[in-house]
Amino acid sequence: MRNQILAVSRHLSGYWAFFMYAAMNLRALSIQPVRAVFERQLYFTGIEGLSLVALLGLLAGALVATQTITIVGGASELTVRVLISVIVAELGPLLAAIIIIARSAVTVATELAVMETRDETGHLAALRIPVLDYLVVPRIAALTLAVAALTIYFNAVAVAGGLAVSALFLNVSLTAQLGTFFEIVTLTDLLTAVVKSFCFGAAIASISCYHGLAVGKSVTAIPVATMRAVIQSLLFVFVIDAVFAYLRYLL
Repeated sequence: MRNQILAVSRHLSGYWAFFMYAAMNLRALSIQPVRAVFERQLYFTGIEGLSLVALLGLLAGALVATQTITIVGGASELTVRVLISVIVAELGPLLAAIIIIARSAVTVATELAVMETRDETGHLAALRIPVLDYLVVPRIAALTLAVAALTIYFNAVAVAGGLAVSALFLNVSLTAQLGTFFEIVTLTDLLTAVVKSFCFGAAIASISCYHGLAVGKSVTAIPVATMRAVIQSLLFVFVIDAVFAYLRYLL
């Protein structure tokens, strides 16, 4: 039991140390090779994930709208309120984060673990290239930014899909539904989603980088490092989501 507590404490310290290092050394992104890593990671995580996020967002919005209409009948305003409460504030950031974990957390942890087992990080150090600046900073920055951007994109697609479905089933115009949406949604709803997504992205990126570089020199430890990155990322995402829900309840 004591060893498990020490391991958890060590992991938490490592996550925080990686995040703080990246936050304090963002100036490294001005260096061309580091910026190239950042751009590649941002392209893979953000741009290449757009189609999957759009599909899931459309399905989520349509599903929430359909179920709401089935339960409450023809209350169009209530349907819009449910879309804002469920999609914008909760489901959007959460599903975007899960997509990033499934695609990018696995990739980042595995890539860094392979580099560590091949001693490529040692070669970088021998060339006097700061390992964390080159490997960690651009990945944490790119993943954090990508999660925030994909959350906004997911919410936009999901809300549009939900409003379109509700307009079709309730026999009202889409323009009227959009007007109702903009009347009801608040700046707090939008900011909560964005801030939450930044926290999700920072946690996922820091955890993935930490477990990737903590793998040691054993090739057989790579799958274990990847599994830990995914599980810990999921755990932290749900914990952060619970904290935001509690804070929102207090306020």
